[in-house]
Amino acid sequence: MSFSLLAPLALGLAALGGLAVLAHLARQTPQDRVAFGAMLLMHRMVKRLRRRRRIKDWLLLAMRMAAIALLALGAAGPQVVYPGGVPEHGGSGRVVLVIDRSLSMGLQEAGETLLSRARDGATGVIDGLPSGALASVVVFGDEAMALTDELTTDHERLRAAVVAIQPTNETSNLQAGLHEARRLLAGEPGEVLLFSDEAGPRTVPDARTELEALIELGSTVLPMPVHADPPRNVAVTRAQYVPGVDGGTLTLRLANYGPDGLEVACEVTLPDGQSIPIFVDLPPAGEAEERVTIPSKALGGVGAAVCTDPDLPADDARYFHLPRVGASRVLVVDGDPGDTPTRSEVYFLERALAPWGGARSGVALDVVAPTGLTSLDPDVHRIVFLANVADPRPFGPLLTEFVRKGGNVVLAAGDNITDDRYNAALGAILPAPFRQARSLTDADEPGIPLVLPPTTDHPLFKPFSRSGRAAFPKVRSHRVLTLDAYEDRPDEVTTLLAYEGGIPALVERRIGQGRVLVWTSTVDWGWSNLPLQSAFMPLVQGIVRYLGGESGSGAARFDGTVGEPVRIPLPDLAVEPDITGPDGQPVRSRIEGSTLIFRPDAAGAYAVGLPDAPPLAFVAVNTDPLESDVRRTDSVVGIERELDPERFVVREDLASASFGLAFVLLVLQALVAARTRGETP
Repeated sequence: MSFSLLAPLALGLAALGGLAVLAHLARQTPQDRVAFGAMLLMHRMVKRLRRRRRIKDWLLLAMRMAAIALLALGAAGPQVVYPGGVPEHGGSGRVVLVIDRSLSMGLQEAGETLLSRARDGATGVIDGLPSGALASVVVFGDEAMALTDELTTDHERLRAAVVAIQPTNETSNLQAGLHEARRLLAGEPGEVLLFSDEAGPRTVPDARTELEALIELGSTVLPMPVHADPPRNVAVTRAQYVPGVDGGTLTLRLANYGPDGLEVACEVTLPDGQSIPIFVDLPPAGEAEERVTIPSKALGGVGAAVCTDPDLPADDARYFHLPRVGASRVLVVDGDPGDTPTRSEVYFLERALAPWGGARSGVALDVVAPTGLTSLDPDVHRIVFLANVADPRPFGPLLTEFVRKGGNVVLAAGDNITDDRYNAALGAILPAPFRQARSLTDADEPGIPLVLPPTTDHPLFKPFSRSGRAAFPKVRSHRVLTLDAYEDRPDEVTTLLAYEGGIPALVERRIGQGRVLVWTSTVDWGWSNLPLQSAFMPLVQGIVRYLGGESGSGAARFDGTVGEPVRIPLPDLAVEPDITGPDGQPVRSRIEGSTLIFRPDAAGAYAVGLPDAPPLAFVAVNTDPLESDVRRTDSVVGIERELDPERFVVREDLASASFGLAFVLLVLQALVAARTRGETP
């Protein structure tokens, strides 16, 4: 609080108080004269005069001097200035209600959410607006949206729009909300009524530039409090899997934004449905980490760590990527490397197994030359692809034992394969003895089309049960590896795919838990156009999944945040992929160049894939951890006080009070003086 004077020189008038003293003394001179003749009485008279010159009626004098001082003070224009609260709204005739619907506004207190409280407050303001007042409503989360194109006097429409506002799990972009309000005011001053909890470490500071712009226009941002007292929330802010000796470790980090210590019950759910319950002790307004051991075998995909918190349930889950735990690597043996990458026998196979490559891929590939078969490890590798390998005889016993112990081998034909070598090395596990390769048509002709079996009940073909069937007849081969005549026997030898005329294309043999699949054409474009068809990638991934490899096969792994665009670089696909949300429903997306873009509105596991095929990619989408911090660290009023202090202070003018009090004192002193005269003998 401070005190100031508009005209400090006027205080010089206080010197007139000296006149009051003189007048008071002059009033004490006796008015009645008494004659005396005896000089003998002179001594007594001098004493009486001395007594009369002493000041009498101190109260009367004080009142006169105080009146003069107050008149001088009033003329100087005194003011008292002290900090005030938020100015009251009203009077501008132009009002924009800005309502926060971010994740933190879902905080519950006394049985209702902060957003519900904000809606009630906003409808109350709208109901109290004068009939001709111009108004609009802006809602914001990660982005801001005006509920009307411009300011309007249709208050019923605004009220209905406010009642219909739904919560989101997005971040709080106050800057965008204020910017939209400034756009609606169209350069004219007005009042912006903000219904927000102002929570989070960056919400208010990030909006400083917009607050400054509104103040420069003469507008005022008036916060309408919707705060929890005290705010409480528990959030899972991190969930990260790290491979280990056994199944690896999942590290969880929890944050407690409330004032009390808690024991929180959590549950980790793996992609295959396995659940691991845990309890975490959280200190007041602090964090804690917990490590969860993952089983030695688990399917890959997106898992979830969920902790119980009744205050703000929207951020109680954290989604994380989990690669397949256990034997899941695929050993690819390149029998014909070629002089360029595209002429390599396994170029297309590699990209079908792991379209994005690198650490993001769900399948861990080991690509080796034929001599690299010595690195085959049954405890590490689940599947072996032999692509046009000329001589498997040095590794025949190793591959045979691998299959008998539950491993899986996929053989792809090519010009290097000779029937006698394969029959000698792998005859015990082949579906039927090999014969020489056979030309179906001339090399420059389209070839014989592939035929999908009449039923898609087989696990390998279930993803193709709808429109995916149409892709198979487009696959054609002009040369194939032939086999001795065999009989289809359930649970032993099965023809999975064939060309027109019944020529085998994909044949399976089961040996205990192990399987051998023979693709009688090539996995490059030497004998077939399969690598160039849309069916190639889902078929190869389906084979890996069918043989027990990584769930989702070559699914890449990406992360996203609710409300923010997720960008996924696309491999060279012939068909545009679809996106499926956590609820199993399609998600809108678009393609820009070679990038797939979508904007998730909820946390969870999103899958990217081709129609009727296993997922190509998984996206683990989470809420922004900063949005879980429901505490206020800054306030809009605080920043406005810095930018425009005059708007948030109260000035009390004391001039009128000074003049009034001086008048009262003058009247009182006159009454006192009159009474004193009447009592003088």
